[in-house]
Amino acid sequence: MNKASDLEPAPQTRGRTLDHAAGLYDWLSPAMMFWQEGRLGREAQRLLALRGDERVLDVGCATGWLTRRIAAALTAPDACAVGLDAAPKMIAAARRKAAGQGRLRFDVGVAERLEYADGSFDCAISTFFFHHVDAELKRKALAEMHRVVKPDGRIAIVDVDVPEGVLGRICAWSGYWLFKQEEIRENIRGDLRRALAEAPFREVERVSRHFGYISVFRIVN
Repeated sequence: MNKASDLEPAPQTRGRTLDHAAGLYDWLSPAMMFWQEGRLGREAQRLLALRGDERVLDVGCATGWLTRRIAAALTAPDACAVGLDAAPKMIAAARRKAAGQGRLRFDVGVAERLEYADGSFDCAISTFFFHHVDAELKRKALAEMHRVVKPDGRIAIVDVDVPEGVLGRICAWSGYWLFKQEEIRENIRGDLRRALAEAPFREVERVSRHFGYISVFRIVN
């Protein structure tokens, strides 16, 4: 699926999609995270405590590096990692990169309207997705994650959060002024925290903090 005419249609969403950046994403995104995106993703994956037999949903998977890593940790025949993104070019790139790898698939779709059955996943993960959607969509996406993950299932989220200290404020507000993205400012002002607190999860815990403005959350459904 390399030609534009072969791409799946983009779903309707108010959330920001990064089709325009698909070709540069694997370089640009790590650079924006001071080349620590991989470490943060691995930390989030560890919070899922995978046994190898799970079905795992990666919300906002982009080109799918973390989805592929999760799939590589799965061993059971019915286990599967599913990467979801609203940007068709991102999903096309993810599928190319995953060619030949088993126990995974990539779907074009939106987090606020997940086309999966209730309780169809054991775990879910999302890294650097929630600063691309507004306050209402944050809440809808969290409600959908709650719906599709089984009771007591594990969820991990990594994203921009309320900054702490000088470094945190510099990094967080620089990101906002660079991209002029209101959704980033919402996270800086605590909206992701509030959305997590209001969501019907059994447990929400911030387990670590990075650069003074990125938080890793461990959630039990």
